[in-house]
Amino acid sequence: MSIIALAGSPQAFASASGGKIRAYNAVTTTPAVVAPANAFRQKITFHNPGTVDIFIAPSLVVNAAGASVALSPTTSALGGCWRVFSNGGALEIAGECQGAWQAFAASGTTNALTVMDSNI
Repeated sequence: MSIIALAGSPQAFASASGGKIRAYNAVTTTPAVVAPANAFRQKITFHNPGTVDIFIAPSLVVNAAGASVALSPTTSALGGCWRVFSNGGALEIAGECQGAWQAFAASGTTNALTVMDSNI
């Protein structure tokens, strides 16, 4: 006997689901969580439709001793960040991306960011 189901359909089992899209329109220069931790996440995509570069970073990173520690990036301390360029830049992370993700802008207070989170 086989079970056949499409992701997100009523017969899908486990935590399979299609994309969850989050829209932000007030990204500032202060880091804020834009995607909470999701143990079932397989891929996450960040898209910058705005006119200011956005920085994406995990909320936790591994330090030299191998321990997970909170990351508090700034516009002058960008270690641990990826830059998503303005006017359509995108960043896709697949595989080990289940932790929480934060974002902040290079400048301004009304910057846009689109985040798509997928469990499949």
